[in-house]
Amino acid sequence: MTTAFVLVTLLALLVLGLDRNHVRTATTPRSRLAGSTDAEDRDLLRVTAELRSAAPTRAREAVSARTAARVRPASATR
Repeated sequence: MTTAFVLVTLLALLVLGLDRNHVRTATTPRSRLAGSTDAEDRDLLRVTAELRSAAPTRAREAVSARTAARVRPASATR
């Protein structure tokens, strides 16, 4: 009986602590990321420009048993 009471008390304290921490961090202005958010993503612009300027590729050829990659046996001797 004492063990059950101690476990329930510890569980209640854990839930109370987690809830208090969640409420405290969710309402403060520090919860947002630091820095400005109006920055321009140059990587996205560069990749988009590269994809637009790249020549279109032709469709992939069908892979058959004759054109598939050759696999060498995993033995130490050649």
